[in-house]
Amino acid sequence: MSSDREIIANVQGQSGELQLQRRSGHYEVICNGTFLMATHNGESERRMVQEALYHAFSAESVLIGGLGVGFSLDEAVQHAATVYVTVVELEKYIIGWNRFYFQQWNGRALENSKTKIVEEDFQVFLEKEANVCWDVICMDTDNGPDWLVREGNHHIYEPDGLQTIYGVLRRGGVAAFWSASYSRTFENSLKALFDNVWIEEVEVGRGGPDVIFYARKAERIHPSHNF
Repeated sequence: MSSDREIIANVQGQSGELQLQRRSGHYEVICNGTFLMATHNGESERRMVQEALYHAFSAESVLIGGLGVGFSLDEAVQHAATVYVTVVELEKYIIGWNRFYFQQWNGRALENSKTKIVEEDFQVFLEKEANVCWDVICMDTDNGPDWLVREGNHHIYEPDGLQTIYGVLRRGGVAAFWSASYSRTFENSLKALFDNVWIEEVEVGRGGPDVIFYARKAERIHPSHNF
């Protein structure tokens, strides 16, 4: 491990131990000893938002699960057509670090007038806001469906969780899921529910490519979908 690593904070969060460290001019967040996020490359997170907004019937309202270091949020608020961008983030420390340490990379997106930050579990938020619908939903709460940061998030990627996301997505809306690796099981789960599913790989210069799963809800609802 590089000797230039500086540990800035070590705290106990909702998901366990969170560590903020700085290395070679960039910040990294470690959760329970596992790398979670960093400021050095946000290409795939930004690409997820770009592609989802491009293919959605409307781009007015965006819901983001997981704040990360703010790349997704910054991309969403910079889009000309977005009006409301809500980010649901469980960890108060991640929100605080975004406001203080990550501003150089997230463009002060948390201060944008379009932005609303909600400190809450994503599934709990969806249950409370079940009557609200979104044009685009972008999920980056874990390292993917097969690599959970928080075990309680498994429901998001299972059929019942996907059904909930489908239900709060407007007709013609797009749901996108960031992942560090491909999952055939997850792709099949999306195809069983959504009308159009496609996958994009984004090379990030380290290991294998990041994988983004996209799922679009038809503008006209199929009779078998009760939404």
